[in-house]
Amino acid sequence: MGKIMFACLIGFVLMLQPSAIYANGNDAANSDFTNAVNEKLKEASYYHNGSAQIIESVSKQAEVTTVVSKDDPNTEENEEKIESITSNVVVALVEYKLQRDGIFYIKKRDFYYYDVDNKEFLLLSNFPTDDEIKSFITDHSKDLTAGLQTGSNLLAAFLLLLVTLLSSLLIMMFHNKSIPLPIVRRNSVQG
Repeated sequence: MGKIMFACLIGFVLMLQPSAIYANGNDAANSDFTNAVNEKLKEASYYHNGSAQIIESVSKQAEVTTVVSKDDPNTEENEEKIESITSNVVVALVEYKLQRDGIFYIKKRDFYYYDVDNKEFLLLSNFPTDDEIKSFITDHSKDLTAGLQTGSNLLAAFLLLLVTLLSSLLIMMFHNKSIPLPIVRRNSVQG
């Protein structure tokens, strides 16, 4: 029984170890885009620092449409001014981890649009006429996922099993604490 408990304890400690941080050997890992994505994701809740990895990307010169001044809703005239500029952009499918409670890791994938020249993140609506970017998004939209990693699933199952077993054990230990009375047998035949 002691060896089993020791093995369970060792397994539990090993599951608590954080997973290895992604290492990406290509030059894109050291690019301004990857650093900008890491900085942007630091603003997000539960982001596991440095876990962003570029799955696939498109770098190109594209026409970027931005709103220079918004329309004033108090007037009848349309004062909205839209500007189109040509800029170098990176559109990428990025995978990163979220860390909950220090032990549960969620792997998530999202699209990020980055203007390299102006060093700012964009929206898909900033590319209304670019067919290459739209086809990239369409082709990879099935790759958008979010879910617990296998180690986190195993840890959650282990904790659920542990709580079930411990609660049962505690019930058995503290239930019916009265002193048992000796059983007296009365035989119908006396000899």
